[in-house]
Amino acid sequence: MELDIQIGLKGFAIPYEAQIIRVADEYDAIVSKRQYKTHIGVTDTLKILIENAHNGKNNPRIVKALIRVVIDDTLYEISCTYNYIDYIKEQIKRLETVDKYNQKATSSKSESKQNYYKEGMKMLFTEGETFENYSSILLQYKQALDTRTNIINKLYAELKDIKKLKV
Repeated sequence: MELDIQIGLKGFAIPYEAQIIRVADEYDAIVSKRQYKTHIGVTDTLKILIENAHNGKNNPRIVKALIRVVIDDTLYEISCTYNYIDYIKEQIKRLETVDKYNQKATSSKSESKQNYYKEGMKMLFTEGETFENYSSILLQYKQALDTRTNIINKLYAELKDIKKLKV
Protein backbone atom coordinates (compact mmCIF):
# COMPACT_ATOMS: atom_id res chain seq x y z
CA MET A 1 0.00 0.00 0.00
CA GLU A 2 1.34 3.39 -0.86
CA LEU A 3 1.51 6.21 1.65
CA ASP A 4 -1.72 8.08 2.26
CA ILE A 5 -0.34 11.62 2.32
CA GLN A 6 -3.41 13.33 3.69
CA ILE A 7 -3.46 11.68 7.11
CA GLY A 8 -0.15 9.86 7.12
CA LEU A 9 -1.50 6.32 6.97
CA LYS A 10 0.24 3.62 5.00
CA GLY A 11 -0.06 -0.08 4.34
CA PHE A 12 -2.68 -1.92 6.33
CA ALA A 13 -3.30 1.12 8.53
CA ILE A 14 -5.40 2.47 5.67
CA PRO A 15 -9.00 1.42 6.41
CA TYR A 16 -10.21 -1.47 4.27
CA GLU A 17 -13.15 0.64 3.06
CA ALA A 18 -10.76 3.31 1.81
CA GLN A 19 -8.74 0.66 -0.03
CA ILE A 20 -11.93 -0.55 -1.73
CA ILE A 21 -12.88 2.98 -2.71
CA ARG A 22 -9.40 3.60 -4.10
CA VAL A 23 -9.55 0.54 -6.38
CA ALA A 24 -13.14 1.27 -7.44
CA ASP A 25 -12.36 4.92 -8.14
CA GLU A 26 -9.24 4.05 -10.13
CA TYR A 27 -11.18 1.43 -12.13
CA ASP A 28 -13.95 3.91 -12.90
CA ALA A 29 -11.52 6.67 -13.83
CA ILE A 30 -9.67 4.44 -16.28
CA VAL A 31 -12.53 2.49 -17.87
CA SER A 32 -15.11 5.28 -18.20
CA LYS A 33 -15.50 6.92 -21.57
CA ARG A 34 -14.77 10.62 -21.33
CA GLN A 35 -14.62 13.27 -24.03
CA TYR A 36 -11.14 14.38 -22.99
CA LYS A 37 -9.42 11.00 -23.00
CA THR A 38 -9.30 7.86 -25.08
CA HIS A 39 -11.24 4.83 -23.91
CA ILE A 40 -9.32 1.98 -22.30
CA GLY A 41 -10.98 -1.44 -22.34
CA VAL A 42 -11.93 -3.42 -19.26
CA THR A 43 -9.18 -6.02 -19.69
CA ASP A 44 -6.46 -3.39 -20.07
CA THR A 45 -7.85 -1.51 -17.07
CA LEU A 46 -7.69 -4.64 -14.94
CA LYS A 47 -4.09 -5.19 -16.07
CA ILE A 48 -3.23 -1.69 -14.82
CA LEU A 49 -4.90 -2.40 -11.47
CA ILE A 50 -3.03 -5.71 -11.19
CA GLU A 51 0.25 -3.92 -11.90
CA ASN A 52 -0.62 -1.40 -9.19
CA ALA A 53 -1.32 -4.30 -6.82
CA HIS A 54 2.14 -5.69 -7.56
CA ASN A 55 3.64 -2.25 -6.89
CA GLY A 56 1.86 -2.02 -3.55
CA LYS A 57 -0.55 0.74 -4.57
CA ASN A 58 -3.63 -1.51 -4.48
CA ASN A 59 -4.65 -4.31 -2.17
CA PRO A 60 -4.43 -7.55 -4.23
CA ARG A 61 -7.46 -9.07 -2.44
CA ILE A 62 -9.59 -6.11 -3.48
CA VAL A 63 -8.36 -6.30 -7.08
CA LYS A 64 -9.23 -10.04 -7.13
CA ALA A 65 -12.70 -9.22 -5.81
CA LEU A 66 -13.11 -6.56 -8.50
CA ILE A 67 -12.14 -9.08 -11.18
CA ARG A 68 -14.84 -11.46 -9.89
CA VAL A 69 -17.37 -8.61 -10.02
CA VAL A 70 -16.33 -7.73 -13.58
CA ILE A 71 -16.69 -11.40 -14.60
CA ASP A 72 -20.17 -11.56 -13.06
CA ASP A 73 -21.14 -8.28 -14.73
CA THR A 74 -19.90 -9.53 -18.11
CA LEU A 75 -21.86 -12.78 -17.71
CA TYR A 76 -24.96 -10.74 -16.83
CA GLU A 77 -24.47 -8.57 -19.92
CA ILE A 78 -24.14 -11.70 -22.05
CA SER A 79 -27.33 -13.11 -20.51
CA CYS A 80 -29.28 -9.90 -21.19
CA THR A 81 -28.01 -9.80 -24.75
CA TYR A 82 -29.09 -13.43 -25.27
CA ASN A 83 -32.56 -12.51 -23.98
CA TYR A 84 -32.72 -9.66 -26.48
CA ILE A 85 -31.51 -11.99 -29.24
CA ASP A 86 -34.38 -14.37 -28.42
CA TYR A 87 -36.81 -11.46 -28.79
CA ILE A 88 -35.23 -10.41 -32.10
CA LYS A 89 -35.45 -13.99 -33.42
CA GLU A 90 -39.16 -14.09 -32.55
CA GLN A 91 -39.71 -10.85 -34.44
CA ILE A 92 -37.75 -12.11 -37.45
CA LYS A 93 -39.78 -15.33 -37.49
CA ARG A 94 -43.04 -13.35 -37.29
CA LEU A 95 -42.04 -10.97 -40.08
CA GLU A 96 -40.77 -13.83 -42.26
CA THR A 97 -44.22 -15.38 -41.88
CA VAL A 98 -45.69 -12.04 -42.97
CA ASP A 99 -43.36 -12.10 -45.98
CA LYS A 100 -44.47 -15.64 -46.90
CA TYR A 101 -48.10 -14.52 -46.73
CA ASN A 102 -47.24 -11.56 -48.93
CA GLN A 103 -45.61 -13.84 -51.51
CA LYS A 104 -48.65 -16.13 -51.47
CA ALA A 105 -50.98 -13.16 -51.82
CA THR A 106 -48.94 -11.78 -54.71
CA SER A 107 -48.83 -15.12 -56.54
CA SER A 108 -52.51 -15.87 -55.93
CA LYS A 109 -54.86 -15.27 -58.84
CA SER A 110 -58.03 -15.16 -56.80
CA GLU A 111 -58.92 -11.92 -55.07
CA SER A 112 -60.45 -13.81 -52.12
CA LYS A 113 -57.14 -15.64 -51.49
CA GLN A 114 -55.24 -12.38 -51.79
CA ASN A 115 -57.55 -10.82 -49.20
CA TYR A 116 -57.22 -13.91 -47.00
CA TYR A 117 -53.41 -13.65 -46.92
CA LYS A 118 -53.51 -9.88 -46.43
CA GLU A 119 -55.80 -10.32 -43.43
CA GLY A 120 -53.32 -12.85 -42.03
CA MET A 121 -50.56 -10.31 -42.52
CA LYS A 122 -52.57 -7.63 -40.71
CA MET A 123 -53.03 -9.97 -37.74
CA LEU A 124 -49.26 -10.44 -37.48
CA PHE A 125 -48.40 -6.75 -37.69
CA THR A 126 -47.52 -4.92 -34.49
CA GLU A 127 -47.93 -1.21 -33.87
CA GLY A 128 -46.26 0.86 -36.56
CA GLU A 129 -45.89 -1.97 -39.06
CA THR A 130 -47.61 -1.75 -42.42
CA PHE A 131 -47.61 -3.50 -45.79
CA GLU A 132 -45.19 -0.84 -47.00
CA ASN A 133 -42.61 -0.94 -44.19
CA TYR A 134 -42.55 -4.49 -42.82
CA SER A 135 -39.72 -5.62 -45.11
CA SER A 136 -37.44 -2.77 -44.00
CA ILE A 137 -38.29 -3.56 -40.36
CA LEU A 138 -37.40 -7.21 -41.02
CA LEU A 139 -34.06 -6.10 -42.45
CA GLN A 140 -33.42 -3.93 -39.37
CA TYR A 141 -34.13 -6.88 -37.08
CA LYS A 142 -31.71 -9.05 -39.06
CA GLN A 143 -29.03 -6.36 -38.78
CA ALA A 144 -29.72 -6.05 -35.04
CA LEU A 145 -29.32 -9.82 -34.70
CA ASP A 146 -25.93 -9.67 -36.42
CA THR A 147 -24.86 -6.76 -34.22
CA ARG A 148 -25.91 -8.49 -30.99
CA THR A 149 -24.24 -11.73 -32.06
CA ASN A 150 -21.00 -9.82 -32.62
CA ILE A 151 -21.38 -8.15 -29.22
CA ILE A 152 -21.74 -11.55 -27.54
CA ASN A 153 -18.69 -12.88 -29.36
CA LYS A 154 -16.66 -9.86 -28.20
CA LEU A 155 -17.92 -10.26 -24.63
CA TYR A 156 -16.95 -13.94 -24.58
CA ALA A 157 -13.49 -13.08 -25.93
CA GLU A 158 -13.11 -10.38 -23.28
CA LEU A 159 -14.31 -12.77 -20.58
CA LYS A 160 -11.75 -15.34 -21.69
CA ASP A 161 -8.99 -12.71 -21.44
CA ILE A 162 -10.19 -11.53 -18.02
CA LYS A 163 -10.24 -15.08 -16.64
CA LYS A 164 -6.58 -15.46 -17.64
CA LEU A 165 -5.52 -12.50 -15.49
CA LYS A 166 -3.63 -13.30 -12.30
CA VAL A 167 -3.15 -10.95 -9.37
